[in-house]
Amino acid sequence: MDVSQLPSVSGLLVTADNPARTDLLGMDHARCAALHNYLVHYAWIAEGHPPASLHGNSNNTFFTAYGAAAEALRPRLDPSLAAFLDTAMLPPIDGPDPAPFFFWASGLTEPDVLFANQEADLFDEPVDSLVFLYLPNTGQGAESGVGLFYHQGCHHAAVFKHMDDYDFAMPVAAHPELWHPLETVLSTWIDLIHLGKIVASPRDAPPLFGVEKIGPWEWRPYSEAQVASCVGAWDRLCAAIEARVSLLSPTGTTSTTSAAKPEPLLTPPTLDAASIPKPCFARSFLSRTRRPAFRYIAPGLLLPPPDATEFTALKPYASLPRSNSHAIPPVCLFATARGERREADVAGPSSPFCRPFWARSNDEASSLLLPSRVPAGVYSEAVERDCFDNAEEAFRLLLPFGLEGDVHARGEDVNRIVKGARKSDGSFVRRGTAAELFQHGYKPFGGDYYRAQRLERLLEH
Repeated sequence: MDVSQLPSVSGLLVTADNPARTDLLGMDHARCAALHNYLVHYAWIAEGHPPASLHGNSNNTFFTAYGAAAEALRPRLDPSLAAFLDTAMLPPIDGPDPAPFFFWASGLTEPDVLFANQEADLFDEPVDSLVFLYLPNTGQGAESGVGLFYHQGCHHAAVFKHMDDYDFAMPVAAHPELWHPLETVLSTWIDLIHLGKIVASPRDAPPLFGVEKIGPWEWRPYSEAQVASCVGAWDRLCAAIEARVSLLSPTGTTSTTSAAKPEPLLTPPTLDAASIPKPCFARSFLSRTRRPAFRYIAPGLLLPPPDATEFTALKPYASLPRSNSHAIPPVCLFATARGERREADVAGPSSPFCRPFWARSNDEASSLLLPSRVPAGVYSEAVERDCFDNAEEAFRLLLPFGLEGDVHARGEDVNRIVKGARKSDGSFVRRGTAAELFQHGYKPFGGDYYRAQRLERLLEH
């Protein structure tokens, strides 16, 4: 795909150096419309259409497409939101169906479902404050209550993929950290394209791992850009540790970075001996990162042993037969120290790993071979590549014990939580869990709550 055919949005994307504006009374409608229209252009060109064929589509907007029904709603819309809907293009009609707007959004909603007053009433939000702006792309309709919602009071947005998401993000005033300017959401979606995590191609082009495509959109297990970014985070972490070690050295220096070509964390023969799939994210990370001179990457967590036999002993999953050829096993990246060796419970559905790696499950031919306890430590994420919303670039920190906490009631259900231990959405970690530290929870930009956090972010932390 020739990206030079696309309009430039480099100066519009929300970044640390180019944040969303805070001096506006409403939506930054020009910026949001430009980012929205970029995604429309991207999908159209990715499907093989010439850019010139999109000319004239700029007049195909919410108000022009729905006419009087849309205009009747204009007085109920904040002027900035109305200005966005005046300039945000609807995806062109390509065959019997329009091209889906993005992987998580099929397009702008229709007038009869634009206002989500039922949801607003449920959470004591003002009438007309919640706008159901984008329909989901998961086969669920407007009646399901999921999609991207825009709040006209705070002029922020969030994506709801399940009805349970309301428990995490509503009411808005109680969870302001989970609501973001629309330009931040759209920038995050475009970043996923630039990373190669989400790609677009002609609809009849087969996806990489056999997963069902959503129009032209395809979710990848990981991308090369994510490998490079994670390796960069590793280098920064090692440099930070080495700088502190050097302060304790009698000579004030270390020899960890003196080699012209540093030794990799693990060599390809060692990874082959441990049956680490090729290619996969864990293999790429372990073979491209340098091995530092220190042994501990964090208190109680060791670097992987360079010896093939020792490393293989820490890999209870990799050498097992896989009934699903798309299943990528978890790999123990950093295990507990030998003298402190502890094990984590991974039996049954309580396992943090995906179904092919549940121990003692009755529906897997190899279930009797699966361990019920494994060395505690940091593991790469187990994924089924032919399923949506997986993250091979992610991790699980398996503790050798379940966290304790109080029991609190939520309605008729019992929600077990741990005081003090929270996920990034602010929700409490469940009582007894051994693998929820440093994880996301609810995702306001799209995706399921169970998708794991990127290893890169753990290394940065």
